[in-house]
Amino acid sequence: MAKDEFILAVDTSTRHCTVALCRSADGCGPCDILAQSCVDRPRLHAERLLDGVHWVLDAAACPMDRVTCLAAAAGPGSFTGLRVGLATWKGLAFALQLPLVAVPTLDAMARLVPLSDGVVIPLLDARMREIFGAVYRYRDGVRETLVQEQVCPVDDLLTGGYMNERPLFFLGEGAWRYESILRAHAPQACLVSSACGTARADTIAEEACARMRAGCATDPAAAVPCYLRASQAEQARAARAAKSAGMPPA
Repeated sequence: MAKDEFILAVDTSTRHCTVALCRSADGCGPCDILAQSCVDRPRLHAERLLDGVHWVLDAAACPMDRVTCLAAAAGPGSFTGLRVGLATWKGLAFALQLPLVAVPTLDAMARLVPLSDGVVIPLLDARMREIFGAVYRYRDGVRETLVQEQVCPVDDLLTGGYMNERPLFFLGEGAWRYESILRAHAPQACLVSSACGTARADTIAEEACARMRAGCATDPAAAVPCYLRASQAEQARAARAAKSAGMPPA
């Protein structure tokens, strides 16, 4: 990484449209947040995203030509939101000839809780009584993935031995929706408030820094969303096609 990376990051994986400009001095250590916007406007990401870009650049008094890297949430999360965010950032990357890091949403959300030791379980509402979730353990500040990102009923993530560890944190819109189930399985756990547990672009930038230091791909053409399952529209089309072919539903 070059000295003083200026990272323009976006997360549109949830109902919040969040954009951040962050600086990483010498390409190491934590990112400094120069400016960040977060707008709770579901289904309006396409209309508000570029406004967020202009706002953070103006607030930080940073022209676009000082940006050295782009980072975008790659999912899982909102199908439409992810498409809007990644497509916009890929367009910027190609136009400005900048590297682009596609960051898994849940990996970045695990950074919302500043832990040295403990377990963090970020959950996003996947609808249809399911969640997008993963499980992470921190030891001496080093993160380990215990359960890879997946889409499943919330109970499926609540059976591992990590449920008895302390401290144990749940966060994200999926955690708030299924709070009663989580508390029944782990009464000792802490549910992070929405003010602190909402997906944010600054953690996308932080995760992108770590990934670039590890040598991740930064080719914009390789940046693709991770949906984990077909959208409802795609599932409906498949069901109609199966019905027309006289096949039993999947």
